[in-house]
Amino acid sequence: MTASKIFTAEQKRELVYAYVRLPHGSKGKFLTDRGIKWHSMSRWRSQVFADTLEVDLVPRGGSVVNVEESAALARLIRQNEALQQQLEAERAEREQQVAGKEAELAVQRRTINALGKAIEFLRPDGEGKNSTQRAPADQQQ
Repeated sequence: MTASKIFTAEQKRELVYAYVRLPHGSKGKFLTDRGIKWHSMSRWRSQVFADTLEVDLVPRGGSVVNVEESAALARLIRQNEALQQQLEAERAEREQQVAGKEAELAVQRRTINALGKAIEFLRPDGEGKNSTQRAPADQQQ
């Protein structure tokens, strides 16, 4: 692997866990064999223990990382993602409902138009809105 290899968050987490379990003196070889720089491992380690690896946030240096706050932040991020997915699903469902209602409305409009024409055709006096005025049969003679 090269030093420019890109790792996923899960791969980084697994590498950090493997790195932490190694005995003292073998960690440098571990990093060299995998083409990982020491500062990258240090940053990943901080992110893993702060539970911010997925969002790529690095805890501020020199201060103690509050594990409870980090865990709460990670939980809130997961909840936010779940709610966004739920919202998107509801939005897609609503769009389908609107499309169905629009199709139903188009059918109803065509039906109303056809009924209007049928009523006009069936009027005995022929005084529909599109018909011309005719003189009664007894007045023509």
